[in-house]
Amino acid sequence: MSPHFITTACLDWNDQGTPIAAAFDDIYFYSGQGLAESRYVFIEQNNLAHRWVQHDSPLFVVAETGFGTGLNMLATWHAFLDYRRQHPKGNAQRLHLISVEKYPLTHLDLKQALSQWPELSTLSERLLAQYPNAVTGCHRLWLDDKVSLDLWLGDVADVLPQMEAGLAGKVDAWYLDGFAPSKNPEMWTQSLFNQIARLARNGSTLSTFTAASFVRRGLTEAGFDVTRPKGFGRKRNMITGVRRSQPRPPYSAPWFWRRPGQMAADIKSQTHTVIIGAGIAGASLAYALTRRGQQVTLIEQGAEPAVGASGNRQAAVYPLLNGEHDTLSQIYLQSFLYGRRLLSPLMKEHQVAHDWCGVVQLAFNEKSAIKIANILAPFNTDIVQPLTPDQVNKRTGVQANLEGIEYPLAGWVCPFELTKAFITAAHQSGLLHCHYNTRVRSLNQQENQQWQLNVTHSAPATAKTQYSDSASTHVLLADNVILANGHQIRELWQTRQLTVSSVRGQVNYQPSTPTLAGLNTVVCYEGYLTPQWQGCHCVGASYAHDQEALEYQASDEQDNLNKLTRTLPALNDITPTLGAGRVSVRAVCRDHLPLVGAAPHKSQQLQQYQNMPQRHKESLPLPDDYPGLYVMSALGSRGLCTAPLLAEVLVAQLLDEPYPLTREQLASLNPNRLWLRKRLKGKTVR
Repeated sequence: MSPHFITTACLDWNDQGTPIAAAFDDIYFYSGQGLAESRYVFIEQNNLAHRWVQHDSPLFVVAETGFGTGLNMLATWHAFLDYRRQHPKGNAQRLHLISVEKYPLTHLDLKQALSQWPELSTLSERLLAQYPNAVTGCHRLWLDDKVSLDLWLGDVADVLPQMEAGLAGKVDAWYLDGFAPSKNPEMWTQSLFNQIARLARNGSTLSTFTAASFVRRGLTEAGFDVTRPKGFGRKRNMITGVRRSQPRPPYSAPWFWRRPGQMAADIKSQTHTVIIGAGIAGASLAYALTRRGQQVTLIEQGAEPAVGASGNRQAAVYPLLNGEHDTLSQIYLQSFLYGRRLLSPLMKEHQVAHDWCGVVQLAFNEKSAIKIANILAPFNTDIVQPLTPDQVNKRTGVQANLEGIEYPLAGWVCPFELTKAFITAAHQSGLLHCHYNTRVRSLNQQENQQWQLNVTHSAPATAKTQYSDSASTHVLLADNVILANGHQIRELWQTRQLTVSSVRGQVNYQPSTPTLAGLNTVVCYEGYLTPQWQGCHCVGASYAHDQEALEYQASDEQDNLNKLTRTLPALNDITPTLGAGRVSVRAVCRDHLPLVGAAPHKSQQLQQYQNMPQRHKESLPLPDDYPGLYVMSALGSRGLCTAPLLAEVLVAQLLDEPYPLTREQLASLNPNRLWLRKRLKGKTVR
């Protein structure tokens, strides 16, 4: 799935104010009856209110094949709120909605369409506030603390096969709600019915307004027991179905299968997860887990959060796009858009310094100019827009006299304040416990599959020492352990062979000058320059591979300034500040993508899959890893952009929930990908 923008729906409106899809000559709903029909056809016929009370999991998943105006999703959300008021101790504690749309409505059209349902106005406003840009892929929206929506934009025939379901489906109820089969036959094919069955749990239900005989036959063949109850209003019949319990086909790529966390499927068990590392990765994970009701312990060797690479004053936040529009570019764009939706309310509540002032990327040489031209091709101006030299000068407030592009939704954020905001929000749940000045000495799995962590807690360090001599040793137990400690992930023997390297980065804290003071946006070139905050700018950053020294270097400070003035000679009143800056070490992977998933046992996996090219289509055994041990590392210098969505990916794995990324995207994040890709090509791996 390419991450480019897609075509929005072209609507006509009849005299009753009903939206009509011009491309299909069909209505989205009947005027005055749409909400009642949604409730009858989808909520009542799937028996949701009763099933929520008795559900076997804290999470209930509803999926539909056409988002349209979002009316079905809003009606389901409204019904779930009623259920929660009437049954606060009912088994289903959270609702996850999934919907697919090839031709999304514009924000203006969606607002007009939903204005017909005043009883849903509060919910409609929340949906409209998060309604995503028209970019293909999955857009995860948190509608409230208990309800989330994955809105997949793209052709349903392409989207459903890319949805990751593990070895069994996760959908509890399906809504089939494309336009009428006679108007839009592509939404009612056998291959689509087969995908719906693949993603459905055994015992899952479905319903649809149509009673077409070929739809009944197709669903029966796909694996559903189908009935024809009375339809809504004047319609004689409709279709409902129940997924038969049948053996599932073997997983096509078991080496990339994502093992769920310990006791993920046990509704009576509340798992305990230990996260090692309190940077932006660990903080995002703590926030994502506690909002799902999970107990979390956060361990940090420093005296407070964000003492490592997440401790800078300012960081540019924008998507990493490239001329290839490949998986890497897709993941960074989806991460950026998710972060913008998630961070804005969080930063407002916890007063995180930030400014969505835009990021301008300059064409500072021939190579960068070609890259910028390629980036522009498939995107609309909501994501990226071209700038002439005059426009660059006006937009940035400095005399660059270079062409460039702007990311209008981007800007800068204070990393250490954001990291602390995530942890504070997680603390407010009452489910997070933090241990600072604490180092993990060893990690071992017991016979009952729990993990034992031997940790050393030190008293706060003095001004002369990094760690106090006064230390005590403790043992912690956990169902799951997540290593989110950057380049230090290699200190534990279980993850010593991960392909993570260290990159030393130094940033200058530059006092503002008359020419710098006029800067309106973040500017990126060989380095980057931020607008002033508290009278200071950030100029960065050096990038030294396989170096971990934290001593500040005057040569790096000067090199950062040289790259700036080489690109922007108008900033000639800048002088070195000799020591005003910060050094940190980033963890990176050579393909520039993070490592997110189960910690793999390299030697066992290589032995198990030594004949992978010949056995590619066989049902192989599940991959060897360390059950309950996970990693989230190699975020590089883009952690603020990617960490919130990557946390959703890893938490989905731990709790066996739907993923917000495609199969291909998930495989590209798997910690074992580099050596198993070589195995797939028949190459030798050491």
